[in-house]
Amino acid sequence: MKSQIVAALIVIPALAGCEGASVEKSAPMKSATYYTQNLPEAHEVAKRCKALGAQKQRSLSAGDYQEWQISNEGVNCQTALSVSEAASLREFVLKQSKPQSPVAAPKAAAPSSAVPASQERTEQKVISSQTLAPV
Repeated sequence: MKSQIVAALIVIPALAGCEGASVEKSAPMKSATYYTQNLPEAHEVAKRCKALGAQKQRSLSAGDYQEWQISNEGVNCQTALSVSEAASLREFVLKQSKPQSPVAAPKAAAPSSAVPASQERTEQKVISSQTLAPV
């Protein structure tokens, strides 16, 4: 009797764990770095996921929808959406920050504290060599 209970305790969780494994293998997880390096794919996935997310939300129960959100497919959708939106925002900001007509900016004189360190060292060496030179 005890061996049957022990076997059931081992087999049932193993079977339950195998149920979701096939779903996870079908959609490999992709990182934000991956989508950043593959922006066209991120834009394509984001476009598809906007429609897919709305469709899933309408057709699934609240619990099933939350489960889909944490699946690889749901996480990939959210990651692609985030990267795509960030890239679009970055592009917009860069366009806004560029001047409309190129204007040459006047060159300001560097402050005295901006003298390169190597020039200061050379001057110190000259001064120190002068003080050590015999008269």
